[in-house]
Amino acid sequence: MAEGKILDIAHISFLDMIKVMIDINGAASAKGTLIRNALNTADRIKEVDYASFDAFLEGIEDATNPITQIEGKATHQGNFVFGLKNCPFAPSIKNYTAVFEKLPEGFAEYTAECNKSGVASTKYRVGEGACVSPFCSVHQPMRSAIAEKIKIGGKDIQITQLGCKAGSGYKGFADKWMEYAGVSRDVVDTILDDHMCCYHVKILD
Repeated sequence: MAEGKILDIAHISFLDMIKVMIDINGAASAKGTLIRNALNTADRIKEVDYASFDAFLEGIEDATNPITQIEGKATHQGNFVFGLKNCPFAPSIKNYTAVFEKLPEGFAEYTAECNKSGVASTKYRVGEGACVSPFCSVHQPMRSAIAEKIKIGGKDIQITQLGCKAGSGYKGFADKWMEYAGVSRDVVDTILDDHMCCYHVKILD
């Protein structure tokens, strides 16, 4: 670590809090707690109605789109599929591993729990193989819930998680949700070569 560099202790303590929840109540309970917290955060987002899909994309470009404000800038890869270059939790992971060299024990068990089918994963179209770390259980449902606050041309939109990539390079694919969105695994795989997260936006009739 470079001399004088200051780490954000909130990053480190957040990861340890997740570990404590796993240790005390188990992975399933910790998952439920973090998802509820993510949904509560999303519920505070103000509703917005974009005149068109192009206006929605412009909101991403100028960082006024509520999804962009939460996760950073994604890029439209065509056919309503998006790639997110940087994971919003990457600084937390980097800071923690800079101090402790590896992530807390129990995270692998928690990640496996995140990928199990459940009420939240079905409602928000997340997980099912697309979770590659505990942070996905916060990020993915929060993004889908924020999408419920957005309209395009007066119509509701829906976000479906397609895949995600871990810092190690491992790619997780949600075959169930790729089929649901009509997006091939090859498309998602290619996007994840250069991005950490891949999802689909649907404008509902």
